[in-house]
Amino acid sequence: METEVKLAFKDRESLLYAASSEWFASHCRDLEGRSLTLQNHYLDTLDHKLGSRGVSLRKRHYLSDAADSYEFTVKYKGEVESGLHKHFEWNLKSSDGIFDIEFFKRNAGGDDRGLLEDLLAGIGDKDLVILCSNEFERVYRDFRYKESKMEACIDYGEIKDPEGKTCDIICEIELELMEGNTGDLTDAGKEIVERFGAVLFDETKFARTLKFSVTGGDL
Repeated sequence: METEVKLAFKDRESLLYAASSEWFASHCRDLEGRSLTLQNHYLDTLDHKLGSRGVSLRKRHYLSDAADSYEFTVKYKGEVESGLHKHFEWNLKSSDGIFDIEFFKRNAGGDDRGLLEDLLAGIGDKDLVILCSNEFERVYRDFRYKESKMEACIDYGEIKDPEGKTCDIICEIELELMEGNTGDLTDAGKEIVERFGAVLFDETKFARTLKFSVTGGDL
């Protein structure tokens, strides 16, 4: 199960101020982190079978100067409270970005495989379309707080409608717990709120992007 805290900032300047602060740097093992452009495409059937089951299916394209790669992720609804997100998750990397649902079920790493089979039952590759997409810049940092290890993801980008109009801004820090305990994770989130004026955020990028999009894009 993935456990993370989402923190939203009012603008890019506030986000960069927090991410470049001495306090933030004092909790990071790496000086600059790793920067990539991420393109997310969210898939479902035209009648939203996955969504009705509490499932999201994401195709993520990692763009870098060195090489491009892809990753498919299935998430199943868990708990969301005061910016703390817990959900079941399965992941599979891909070199070509072509989704094969049966291959994914056999090879994806993550939580209970039997649950994954149930969640994707009765859905074939040809049933899937792109519901919506977003793109943002992400910087990864190795973040330590108290006794726990986390991955800090510093995200900035735009959510656009199908005509290319900017409808919302992605301006967030996500702290994902890698090793340790949830108490340290929530405490880290609270301290960032107190120090930098961030807001604990319950809504996912997928939910926000879906508001401004239409169903039926090509894979």
